[in-house]
Amino acid sequence: MNNRSTTVGLALIFLIFFAWLILNQPEKKPTPPPAKPTAADTAKAAAPTVAAPVTSTFFKADSNVTLTEKKIETPLVTATISSKGGTISSWVMKQYLTWDKKPLDLIDQSIGGKHGDIHLRLIGADGKVAFTKDLNFKIEDAEPVSLGDSNAYELRMLATLDSGSTIEKVITITGGSYLVGVQYRLIGLQGKITGYRYGLVTDNSLPFAEQKSEEEAAPSRAFVVMAEEVEEIDASPDEPVNQSFNGDAKYIASRSKYFLQALMPVSPRPVSTEVHGSATTTGGKYHEIYNLTATVPIGTGGVDSVRANYYLGPLEYYRVSALDPPLDQTMDFGWNFLVRPISIYLLLPFFMFLHSFISNWGLVIIVFSSIIKLITMPLSRGQMKSMRKMQTIMPQLNEVKEKYKDDPKTMQAETFKLYREYGVNPAGGCLPLLLQMPILFALYSVLVNVIELRQAPFALWINDLSVPDVLFNFGSTNIPLLGNHLSGLTLLMGATMIIQTATQATDPRQKKMAYIMPILFTFLFNNLPAGVALYYFMFNLFGIGQQFYNKKFLPPLTLEQLREEAKKKKGFKSRMQEMEKTARTARQASMAGKSLPAAKKPKKK
Repeated sequence: MNNRSTTVGLALIFLIFFAWLILNQPEKKPTPPPAKPTAADTAKAAAPTVAAPVTSTFFKADSNVTLTEKKIETPLVTATISSKGGTISSWVMKQYLTWDKKPLDLIDQSIGGKHGDIHLRLIGADGKVAFTKDLNFKIEDAEPVSLGDSNAYELRMLATLDSGSTIEKVITITGGSYLVGVQYRLIGLQGKITGYRYGLVTDNSLPFAEQKSEEEAAPSRAFVVMAEEVEEIDASPDEPVNQSFNGDAKYIASRSKYFLQALMPVSPRPVSTEVHGSATTTGGKYHEIYNLTATVPIGTGGVDSVRANYYLGPLEYYRVSALDPPLDQTMDFGWNFLVRPISIYLLLPFFMFLHSFISNWGLVIIVFSSIIKLITMPLSRGQMKSMRKMQTIMPQLNEVKEKYKDDPKTMQAETFKLYREYGVNPAGGCLPLLLQMPILFALYSVLVNVIELRQAPFALWINDLSVPDVLFNFGSTNIPLLGNHLSGLTLLMGATMIIQTATQATDPRQKKMAYIMPILFTFLFNNLPAGVALYYFMFNLFGIGQQFYNKKFLPPLTLEQLREEAKKKKGFKSRMQEMEKTARTARQASMAGKSLPAAKKPKKK
């Protein structure tokens, strides 16, 4: 046991951290090979896309309705509502762009047709299925509308069926929100529908918005959130999913890396939910599609009303957590029992607080890392003191090793004797690092998940803190572990790791480990987002500064000092043990006295 234990401990801690990163990275799904187009596919692609006809004879669309569109502009989005189906056909974000800086429409125009929000699935009395998205709704006022932050607008649309029944749809859009209210009023449909159920359906998929589709698809999944349970559903090319859940769901949702769509039933409450998911490749990009359905009971009156809310927007934690019900369970901030509370109650609020007066997110991360270093300094101080103690007794340890090199049992006994004499804990350098691990995990979760870092530039070649910064691009050449690029920040992070571990290792035989581990981690962390790499680089840099200060301004420890400190600790420990022994003896005597019967006095004759 010598300085090797500290170095091996550091290596193990790095490996634990790396294993945690691997376990907490969403699984990269294999991209299925694109299918060869057939003649039928080519003809289909050349033909204009039309909605599937309503199959039930009870729900024929009114062919006399002129198809129109209405634009509603808010500070957050530009929405287009189509009279075909009465659905939102476009939802263009104003505060977010695609990776190549083009307008971002969260209703995918390439998969599943041009429709969004919530439509109804009905079963006619003839047993055939019908969807309101296939009906023609009438929009009375097609003039565009512009809303302020606090303004709300209700758009009423009416579909008249050939049977004389009507379905009214009301869409409510608020200026400062991504939440859409949807209400259906069904009049005169008694006797024309069966099954005693409506299906509230959301089947548009979120679009491609990031440069690497495999990284965007990795966190993609669907959620069914019950009262006390969160079900995650993840489709893959080999395993499409078709799952049903009984009971009242708070909401059902699907997400991409940074965006979310969620269906939240209001009334009636759902009796079951369904999720149908599949993975596909379109234009060389991997994509996941989730169709979400909440089934609600049909009323018995002449007019039936169904209400729900629909969220289509960014995964901004404070925005989605403030909704009713909150949608923050769709965001991964680490293990629920320890890491997640640190992420969302400590680090994330502080992170956002710094940004309230520092506009550059790179500078926020630098300040953030320096403050975290100050907070964890008591732990790192204990770690460094333990290392300084090990460095002080290193000559004595080497003597013991040399003297008893042929007698391992005696060598071990003499080594522990030295540790006791000088009050050195061989694991003292590892324990403080282990105590910091939950904070490191939480920091990683925050920096990887927050949408605020998406497309946020820093300086020089770093123009997006949410993706790896590319200092050197290898083009089509892929190097194992590194990929086709070399990250400048990861390179700097590796250099600081080499400096730190090399200055901490005192045994020449352990210097190799000091160089191997940083080089290995430079390879392994090359694909980290730039924001994460920037944080760890700065954290290491501040650690080097702390080491330099200790070496420059703190007097070296002497063997006599260590011996005196060990004696004081032993003396204090002995006094505490003596006090405990005295108290234990007193308690035993007291209990013994209570258990003895009182002596009887002799009777007087």
